[in-house]
Amino acid sequence: MTFDTQTIHAATIAATLSVAALATLLGWQQRRIDPSRTFLTAFFAVFAISEIDSVFSVLIETAPQVVRAGSELAGFAANFWLGPLFFAYVRSIAGLTPKTGGETRTRLHFLLPGVATVFAIGAFVYLDVAQITWNAHGSSRLAAFFLIFLHYGFLFLSIALAVQWAVYVAWVLLTQARHVDRLKQVYASTEGLELRWVSILACALGVYVLQHLIGQIMILQGGQDVVGPLFDSVLVLVVVFALALWSLRPAPDLDSATRTLGKIEIPNDRKYEKSALDPVQAERIARKIVRSMDQDCLYRDPNLTLSMLAQHVGVSLNHVSQTLNQNLGQSFFEFINSWRIKEAMPLVEKGETTVLAIAYEVGFNSRSAFYSAFKRETGQTPTAYKSARARN
Repeated sequence: MTFDTQTIHAATIAATLSVAALATLLGWQQRRIDPSRTFLTAFFAVFAISEIDSVFSVLIETAPQVVRAGSELAGFAANFWLGPLFFAYVRSIAGLTPKTGGETRTRLHFLLPGVATVFAIGAFVYLDVAQITWNAHGSSRLAAFFLIFLHYGFLFLSIALAVQWAVYVAWVLLTQARHVDRLKQVYASTEGLELRWVSILACALGVYVLQHLIGQIMILQGGQDVVGPLFDSVLVLVVVFALALWSLRPAPDLDSATRTLGKIEIPNDRKYEKSALDPVQAERIARKIVRSMDQDCLYRDPNLTLSMLAQHVGVSLNHVSQTLNQNLGQSFFEFINSWRIKEAMPLVEKGETTVLAIAYEVGFNSRSAFYSAFKRETGQTPTAYKSARARN
């Protein structure tokens, strides 16, 4: 590498380590306020460990060989812990804590990282001893067997890590989708609560791990890492900085949503079978809910929640949720937004005011949310709907 490239590479590694260390400290300070920060703190700490080999290979090139070998093995093992810790953090902020008996399943997530860590420690001990006693035992069959075992062990674990991350990226995406569905049972507006940034960062982390593994496998096979250390270090810096920025910022609305979701029974036929709500009561509650929309125009409140609706009609939270899903056939989100669009349609047709003004008037708090809901209800954008009505 040229001097300039070497300098940039060293700077990105130093910046990554600094961001990870600072994020670890901030997460540790916030863990008492938000339990999910415990997983986040562990994630950033492990992320810093995974970068130690880069520090010794670029910033401290004069380190003893045993130290550099140890740092490489520590970084290799650390990569296996990132996926489970990130997934545990995502589940925590989505309010999906393990149920009774789920602790065993949670521990299974850390089985592969534990195996990789034990393997890395064993490899370090053997290689260190082998270097000291190579003259006496270097030609033995046992030494040759261990070298072959280590080679294929690293290869197998590298493939297992790629599979692990593919699974965790899929799980994170499914968790985010499930989180959105749960939000729609409680909130009429879900902007800022949907954790879309989590899905993006999960994919970015998956790309990082994949390209890092490709490089390691090529090196194990006697080739060269075609990705290049500079690109690797820049990608790592971008990912860890984005994760720190999004995850450590104050998010009182998300924290409140997480607590609220924990109190609501998400629609489930089995749960409803055990419910004390009979059909007559449900029908009466449904009439109250519809009347609160038709007469009181409750949907115009942009901050309306299921809790506010339940308080308005004088019914428990879970009974309102059950009535909406079973009797009215809609989630809270769909029900409220359908009423908003119902009022907006004649206003859009008249065209006497702007689309944004109409959106605010009927209860939406953003233009994009209004457009999405309008198209979902009518199959057309507001502009297309107005043009179609004008032709008719």
